[in-house]
Amino acid sequence: MNQTLDNSGSKHQRVFWFALLGLLILRIPFLTGMHFFNIQWTWTDIIFDIGTYLLTTFLVWWEIDHLADYHIDTLAVIIVILFKPIQTLILRYWGLNHLLKFPSIPGMIIWLIAIVFSIAMWRKRSRLPGIKPVNLGWLFIGALAGLVTAIVLSFPMSFQITTDLLSYRYFIDKFLPQILPSFVYQIGYAAVSEEPLFRGFLWGYLSKLKWREHWIWLFQAGLFTLSHFYYLNTNLISIWIIVPVGALVFGWLAWRSRTIASSMVAHGMMNATGYAFGYLMALWRLG
Repeated sequence: MNQTLDNSGSKHQRVFWFALLGLLILRIPFLTGMHFFNIQWTWTDIIFDIGTYLLTTFLVWWEIDHLADYHIDTLAVIIVILFKPIQTLILRYWGLNHLLKFPSIPGMIIWLIAIVFSIAMWRKRSRLPGIKPVNLGWLFIGALAGLVTAIVLSFPMSFQITTDLLSYRYFIDKFLPQILPSFVYQIGYAAVSEEPLFRGFLWGYLSKLKWREHWIWLFQAGLFTLSHFYYLNTNLISIWIIVPVGALVFGWLAWRSRTIASSMVAHGMMNATGYAFGYLMALWRLG
């Protein structure tokens, strides 16, 4: 009997390892490598988005009884379900020529994954933790942390702003109206793709290997920075300052709140407002 349980646990763990490895491969050798070496292939981002979303939702379902070990609570699950498909609607709202734009076939695949995942989670809803006021409080803290981080990093960010279109009128007309849809988009585009991996499953796996939390915090930040290595070709300030600082902030939020819901909101907020604050700082700095 014990041997049967051991074999079952071992099989479960192997499936987890393969899925986690798949997420890491999609992110670093594949997406980062393709962008770093400037390999122009239309389907690079689509394969990454769909593959990452599929593996992420699978791992959440697979680890349904151990989600707390990976900083995943009910709010995080809801964010994963809702914001990735909403990303496809935002692309349509913006009128961008993007393969994920609803109702393209890749966009519909995202919706299909979300629907199947939501049904699977609904059937197992009794095994999900309830939503407590403290969880909602951490969402607010996450949003505030993302906003403050974007403001703090606005000075280094300002050195990456193109000076050709610097004007307060351009900021008011082009940036301000897009902050809210960009916030929603960035949660689906960046946070859903990255937070479950770096601050969720990777963190939980290393914790089970008896890594100390502060070493995990630093390691995930380093690996997250490595996954943005393509910025070496374009945005040196991002790769050496903005991305590492963001990773440390997101990691701290997930660590302290014990839910990636807080880091997902922070991630979306920082990405949505970072360029805008950098633009304002560039306006102020250059007069």
